[in-house]
Amino acid sequence: MGVHVVRSLAWTVLLGTLTAAAADLRAVQFIALVPDRAADQTPRVYLACSADDWDELGRPLERVAPGLYSATIDVPPGRLEYKFTREGRWATVEKSAAGQEIANRVLVVEPDVAERVVVHFIAAWADRPPAEDRRVELVGPLDGTPANSLTTRPTSGPATRPASTLHGNVRVHHDFVSPQLGNSRTLLVWLPPGYDQTPDARYPVLYLHDGQNVFDAGTSSSGVEWQADETATRLIAAHRLRPLILVGVYSNADRINELAPFRDPRHGGGKGDAYLDFLVDTVKPFIDRTYRTRTEPGDTAIAGSSLGGLISLYAAFRRPDVFGAAGVLSPSLFWADRAMLRYIREHPLTARPKLWIDIGTEEGRAPRARDISEHVLNCRDLVALLEQQGYRRDVDLHYEEVSGGQHHERDWAARFDRVLLFLAGDEKQQP
Repeated sequence: MGVHVVRSLAWTVLLGTLTAAAADLRAVQFIALVPDRAADQTPRVYLACSADDWDELGRPLERVAPGLYSATIDVPPGRLEYKFTREGRWATVEKSAAGQEIANRVLVVEPDVAERVVVHFIAAWADRPPAEDRRVELVGPLDGTPANSLTTRPTSGPATRPASTLHGNVRVHHDFVSPQLGNSRTLLVWLPPGYDQTPDARYPVLYLHDGQNVFDAGTSSSGVEWQADETATRLIAAHRLRPLILVGVYSNADRINELAPFRDPRHGGGKGDAYLDFLVDTVKPFIDRTYRTRTEPGDTAIAGSSLGGLISLYAAFRRPDVFGAAGVLSPSLFWADRAMLRYIREHPLTARPKLWIDIGTEEGRAPRARDISEHVLNCRDLVALLEQQGYRRDVDLHYEEVSGGQHHERDWAARFDRVLLFLAGDEKQQP
């Protein structure tokens, strides 16, 4: 992602007099240095965190000096994950100096430390580049000698992205317009080995959300890609996978709204139907018209992770006439109070698309919490519901709890070969 959404320990709020629960809290002063010019600095920035269920508004840090923001927040001991946003919106979340997504910040609050000060340097925001180089000095307390210093960007020039890792025959379609959403994005189309040498052959298609993350570390929001192109090449060469076309559909700043089919009162969403219409009525006809595809549902699959997993599951149930299989990796089933599970319960299918569903055991699991995370329990409830509706394990449904798996592109890349084999593998070609 982008941005990654998990549930952790609830915040304990101080209301009136101290309670026994409040006595366990520890005061942490968060200080943030921002990369904006003085004239562009907002009155406050915001800390969005796991303890607030990743509410994008989060906790405000007030501007106390040019470029400097601060707030003291009482938190329970344990692990806290968080990021800063400039305006209390994910569209303004902090990024690396190269504009890539950064890992969640992590703070372990020790129970034996009553107060703590944590200083953060923010390299850039998602919606604007950093200002020109600006030096920040940390001055020693006795003689005024600078104890340390930071520069907003390297003096040798702006940070660069990793080199492109695209592999094979890839076609790029820039500024592909979505009339349904009123915006545009890039499409990446990976063609299987031998595509140009076999003009009469036609191929199944797998559509992948967050297309900037699946083929190329140079465009990935985290600097880590799924290696979908390398993995497909290897499996096809080993005669374990039917040659197929992979279509990566980029996401944008409105990703959360577009990939969430249901409106969540805290996190937004609700444009999932429009996004699905974009895929079905605009992207797929273009791909079928431009490339030699097999167009039937049995040869058309869709896959993604996190909210991409949620919209893929929704697509399988909303449009089984189009998608005959879905890869549902680490789905955000908590979204809108588990609205996806209610939707499936109310819309059982007679013709069942093939489903790969997985979740990492470490996704959303916090210290001092129960051993099994809410995300794993949600997936188990989903699988039980599907089995009640006639799905059969390892026939038209595969469910996997990945031991130690986390919510990250690196983890999804590690199991993408198995996803491909289940969704598009050909048993006749299996060794």
